[in-house]
Amino acid sequence: MNIQIIEKVIDVFNQYGDTIRFDIERFEEVLNDLAFNMMDECYLVVLGMKLGVFEAMIFDEDFEMSRYVDYLCQYASLKEEEALFMVSVYAHLIESIGYYFEIPDIENFLRQAYQEQNFSHLYVLARTYFLGFGVTQDYEKAFEIFSYLHDNGILESCYYLGYMYEHGDGVEQDIAKALAYYREQCDSQSSLRLGLFYMYGQYVEQDSNQAMHYFLNSHEKESYLYQGILLERQKDYSSAFQAYLKGAKCFQKDCLYKTGLLLKLGLGVELNMDDAIHYLTYGYYLLHEECAYELAMLYFDGVALKKDVKKALQYLHQAARLNSYEACLLLSQFYELGRYVKKHHGYALSYYQQAQMIKEGKEKAYEII
Repeated sequence: MNIQIIEKVIDVFNQYGDTIRFDIERFEEVLNDLAFNMMDECYLVVLGMKLGVFEAMIFDEDFEMSRYVDYLCQYASLKEEEALFMVSVYAHLIESIGYYFEIPDIENFLRQAYQEQNFSHLYVLARTYFLGFGVTQDYEKAFEIFSYLHDNGILESCYYLGYMYEHGDGVEQDIAKALAYYREQCDSQSSLRLGLFYMYGQYVEQDSNQAMHYFLNSHEKESYLYQGILLERQKDYSSAFQAYLKGAKCFQKDCLYKTGLLLKLGLGVELNMDDAIHYLTYGYYLLHEECAYELAMLYFDGVALKKDVKKALQYLHQAARLNSYEACLLLSQFYELGRYVKKHHGYALSYYQQAQMIKEGKEKAYEII
């Protein structure tokens, strides 16, 4: 499966307008013509639209990838790999295109909810303003409603109030208040935030044990990633692998990469190249740049996979487009030396500059942490 189908679908929308998706036969015809070398990918994209999956995802406020994958496997008889690819393509299409719709009369709904003291409706509306889902994002309005809910004993609002205080969204930044709200109702989301505070020493003294405590209390799929990172720091690779594997089962893309990498290296788990390729491929479907790079290297090496320079270069170029530092550096060398590709000093310089920009961006991100 080739993630470049995303670009082809966007090209179709740009050329014919987004509404072509409602004329599925025409959309299928145009897409097949444009992506004639990706028939399997075209089939899955069109099938999902016929099944209404794309439309459902557009209007899904609480999108969870695994839920759609399970549904497609059970009711559309798709293989897990096919289902994941379809859902991932749609998720990135929706993010790229930026679908926007408005909930009519939302202010009337809000007034009515206040009048009736309907806290469940107020909570939904607060999240709507917080997320900007069906309404222009308005943190101040969200803060106002969540504060009202908190004053009335609705502690589910604590995470959102903590988040807004942490980031200064809709209210002046106040880390002490953010921590207080996170700790008041230490649910799954709040636990993840507190774990990150202690893991990186943000606003509190760095404490790996406290960080792990909070990550273990969280059911957010990202918590498995941070558990694994902490365990790797302790050289407990076996436990780290198990943590990453839990995240990978939830399709957390960094966990998919880490799981595949440890399987490839035989670190903390018995070496298994077939399983490594499986998880790296899933990570590639989720547009993970290092998964694409690792797959490129496997095709270059010709050990676990049959050597295929053409496929290797395809994965390598896609990894570079996804901002893989290693991929950009390697392509720079290839174009400079004329290895596998025609020598081109302009391309070599361009990829080298991109690699440096990626490196500088990561260093700045690390400094912020």
